[in-house]
Amino acid sequence: MIRSRRCTREFVSWNRLLPAALVALAGTSVVAAEPDWRLVEAYIELDTAWHALDREIATADIGSDEKARRRKEERGEHPDIVLAVGAARAIIESDGKRTVEAAEFLMEHTPGLSPTADADIEFGTLALAERVGPDWSFVDDFTNPKEGFLARLFAEDPSGTKALAAARAIVDLGGNHERTVDAAEFLVERGAGIRGGSTENVLAGFRTLSSHAPDYDDWPRMLMHLGRSRGDSEAIDEILTSRAAEGNDPLVRATARYYAASRVARSINTATDDERDAFRERALDLASGLSSGVEGEEFVARGRDAEGNPTTQTLADVERDILATIRYATVGGTVSDFAGMGLDGIEQGIADFGGQVVLVDFWATWCGPCIAGLPKLRDLATELPTERFEILSISIDAELESVLDFQEDEPMPWAQWHIGVGSEMAKIWQVNAIPAYVLIDGQGKILAKGNALSDELITRLREAVAVAEQEDPTGTAEDPSVEA
Repeated sequence: MIRSRRCTREFVSWNRLLPAALVALAGTSVVAAEPDWRLVEAYIELDTAWHALDREIATADIGSDEKARRRKEERGEHPDIVLAVGAARAIIESDGKRTVEAAEFLMEHTPGLSPTADADIEFGTLALAERVGPDWSFVDDFTNPKEGFLARLFAEDPSGTKALAAARAIVDLGGNHERTVDAAEFLVERGAGIRGGSTENVLAGFRTLSSHAPDYDDWPRMLMHLGRSRGDSEAIDEILTSRAAEGNDPLVRATARYYAASRVARSINTATDDERDAFRERALDLASGLSSGVEGEEFVARGRDAEGNPTTQTLADVERDILATIRYATVGGTVSDFAGMGLDGIEQGIADFGGQVVLVDFWATWCGPCIAGLPKLRDLATELPTERFEILSISIDAELESVLDFQEDEPMPWAQWHIGVGSEMAKIWQVNAIPAYVLIDGQGKILAKGNALSDELITRLREAVAVAEQEDPTGTAEDPSVEA
């Protein structure tokens, strides 16, 4: 309790003192243009205190209502980053002594917080690339740390940002560096996933291979990493579509078509009602027949079997799976009659839920965010009528015993299945991150998908239950047929 109180006091102290500090540092009417590192430093300390208090509230042994109150009254909104971003940019533009730190700040801290995050990250990346130069040793140290994994894990100065910047500096030489191909591959594979990374890194690497490596022959692997890059990017979509239609290698074309279709399928879930059908048709067009002529060829991406061992698939296999995903596992589609094994060893199908609105929860006992969402699920299970609503938690834990042991202390009083690792269901539903939530109405139509129990998802859920109640207030309607 002493620690939590101190955390709260420190956060409140910074919350009150920061505005005064900004006024004192301003000097001009445009505070954001001041190249003063103290503005950045003040933000970092405030951000650190905010996250510490947020974690303390999240792990506190209190009810969800009390947590909500504390987040509103004690933690408040996340600190605004705009002034710190302006100061960091000004430091770089003035070539101040904190230029390297300012560049790394823009790369690491702006995602999801700055209204100009994409531009900030690229600005910081190019500035850092200019300072570190085309020095492959930064990439080598990051990918093959000499000091060992644990030392690097707890290092004060992570080298990811410098590795990205050095790789960008190398590819920007236009092929005139002995490690051009290596740097380009590093950017495609890891340029967006490392903290401080961005889609621009991935594109820079891919374009370098296309322009300056005429004999390059590992395109399926590069297309895999390109297609898996998170976030919307018209440039990535255009590259995949182009590669799917052009070239002499049918394996490359098929791989590009798969990832182009996969990205369009993801867009179905976030599209407006007016756009969704067009996205679905586009995804089906790309996926249908993608394996023609190379049906038996091995697909570039490997999966995992129930024991966690690497497995391979043919292009015919992945075509079948992506078509099933588009038709039956995207928002607006109607689910197939998928089934799973309950914790009691009895198989159950989605049709067994008899017209109820179902919130599917893909989770695991080792997943922190999954566990953090349990109080909300319990609240929903208590609040909403059982004849109209059910939760279906589907565990991807390797062992059933892990789930049973977990629930001795953390009860989950609703429907549950265990599908383990590497299941067909997880592949069809594209469970690439957990928790993964899927909202299905009483007719089997998918209403929403997401990785968080957001206010929007819960509102949609309540609306669906209310509609079901209005359509059949007695709760005696016959079970609807579910598309096979």
